[in-house]
Amino acid sequence: MAAQAQRSCCQHHALIVALWSFAGAVATAALILLGIFINHKFPEKAPKYSVAVAAVAGLDPARDLSDRGRPTISPVFNVTVHMDNTGNAVDGNCVPDLSTAEVSYGDAFLGKGTVPKVCAGKRREAEGVARAWGQEVMVPWFLRDQLAGELAVGEAEVDVHLIRPHRSLLVCKAKIGGGLFQCREPEDF
Repeated sequence: MAAQAQRSCCQHHALIVALWSFAGAVATAALILLGIFINHKFPEKAPKYSVAVAAVAGLDPARDLSDRGRPTISPVFNVTVHMDNTGNAVDGNCVPDLSTAEVSYGDAFLGKGTVPKVCAGKRREAEGVARAWGQEVMVPWFLRDQLAGELAVGEAEVDVHLIRPHRSLLVCKAKIGGGLFQCREPEDF
């Protein structure tokens, strides 16, 4: 009888241990699933930036770029800065005041302008338009000829550097007259 009572006690103890182990596994799985749900429901991804160069003046291939009598050019670019903050459900983000857009082609500076403050709330997108311009800019003839040829066939791309005060630089390549093109941190290139 004592052996039967001891066996019953051991079985009871084993059953309790098994139930607690099962409850622990269920609780762990529930916590993991809750973490996945919260991370999916409230993500905190950094905003994505993109630019478009929708319009340009002062870069007419025949009049401005190919005229050997004009040693300089004075281009003006409308640069749309787009912020996609849809991956962040916790905070809004802004391109701060005094940010600039600097446009270049083949390492030749073409223009610079101030970007207006652009703010996107949680899970939102926003954009603003900057006017980048250069006055009497010296661009080497080989680059002017190359740019004129690319503009003639609709394939001209410029580099746009978004410079944010107290933050990092963003580098973007954008086709003139094309849609939005993704920006990257310089180390991503």
